[in-house]
Amino acid sequence: MEKKESLREKFHRIFSGQLNLTEGNFFVTIPLYAIPMVLLSFLQMFYSSVDQLVVSNFGGGYTSMNAVGSNTALINLIIGLFVGISVGANVVIAKARGMNDKETAHRTVQSSVIISLFCGVFLAVAGWFVAPALLKLMDTPDLYIDKAISYLRVYFLGMPFLMVFNFGSALLRGMGDSKRPLYTLLICGILNIGLNFLFVITFDLDVVGVAITTVISEFFSALIILFFLSHNKESFAVFSWKDWTIYKKETKEILKNGIPAGIQSFIFSFSNIFIQRGVNGFSTPEMSSDVAVAGNTASIQIEHYIWIAMNSFAVAVSALISQNYGALKKKNLKKVFWISMMYETIVGVSLGLISYFFRYQLIGLFISEEAFTNEAGVFMENSFAKAMEVGTMRITLVGLTYVLDGYMDVCSFYLRGLGHSKTPTALTLIFITTLRIIYINFVWTNIPEIHTLLYLWICWPVSWMLCILSYIPILPIYNKKAFAEIDNKLALRNA
Repeated sequence: MEKKESLREKFHRIFSGQLNLTEGNFFVTIPLYAIPMVLLSFLQMFYSSVDQLVVSNFGGGYTSMNAVGSNTALINLIIGLFVGISVGANVVIAKARGMNDKETAHRTVQSSVIISLFCGVFLAVAGWFVAPALLKLMDTPDLYIDKAISYLRVYFLGMPFLMVFNFGSALLRGMGDSKRPLYTLLICGILNIGLNFLFVITFDLDVVGVAITTVISEFFSALIILFFLSHNKESFAVFSWKDWTIYKKETKEILKNGIPAGIQSFIFSFSNIFIQRGVNGFSTPEMSSDVAVAGNTASIQIEHYIWIAMNSFAVAVSALISQNYGALKKKNLKKVFWISMMYETIVGVSLGLISYFFRYQLIGLFISEEAFTNEAGVFMENSFAKAMEVGTMRITLVGLTYVLDGYMDVCSFYLRGLGHSKTPTALTLIFITTLRIIYINFVWTNIPEIHTLLYLWICWPVSWMLCILSYIPILPIYNKKAFAEIDNKLALRNA
């Protein structure tokens, strides 16, 4: 007779252990696996928002907020290239988990940690020297470019720790554990918030202060994630402090799957650089560029909460598909895809509607009257109203259509889970990056009738839709190939 699972054992399995992503009800398994990633990403974004709120209200006002916020697209561009490689680690270890191959999993863990350190050190050194040139290339306004450079340089110093955390989190998620990265960030995020107030209010360090607190919290997050990787006896594979070997086969597989993902993230963010540059240089007789940036930055903060919720369900697809593909469970592949699409619809539409109906309240969190009060104590009412108008207009357009980005991401991570990383990268290059750059530089810039912020932002939903349509004929082809490979392996196993 099978022993009934106790309440304590069930609690431990759900909140501490690694989920088996190849069995059970996927309507339950997918949210159990994805929701901790949603919460983790929410916390990451929340801490970033706190940085801007603290400097806006207790530091240098809206110019400091803009200095931090204007770095977002650039940071995503550079870091995304290297963090994308962690997707390769996730795919490789998830497939090993599905095949119950512990040796490959161990080698993947060891190689991934070393790769993350190399990437982090490279970013720290390169970022320090190229920060000024990159921000000038983006037409960052002179009003706060010095603050933006100071923030970005200090931020890059924490790259080794951030890379270790991201790679370690990807490894844990690939083995079915999406919870310990959440616990890690929760602990370090509380530290980050406390230090923000200390460095900005007490030490009066403004943007440099929030950058320093970010580096400190990232240092501790890297230590904690390495502790979880090396001391969890229930883990499918553990990190050994005695083994600092880069295993050739596993490293090759990580890079094979990860580099296209990194390039995709890079080229995706590269197009956003042009959009950010368009906002930085946009002004009218009634509105200066820094006011436009303030409204745009405030909206970005809200949009990121929508994106990270949907993206977490999309990222979950990669590990789920990899494990089931490795376990040769053909029927589960389509189940995971369509159930994930269902959750993307629920999350994307719900958050989009919330952002629309509460747009004034949400944008108002980041655009305060105090931030638009000058040194003489005069409230700049017109500038405040224009910034609110820009923020609410953008969140209306982008927030209500963000569900399209979720659909696109599910298709992308589904193919990555099957081991096809180059195709999503190519489609992103064509329909996201190239299309947006051509539109901004040759259409939006040169036609006065559409040279408005609304027509600048409209390239987002249009490019998402075109990319989704391109996946429709491609997905069945790769499905057929994957199913045939599974059938062949099962036939050999049963022979």
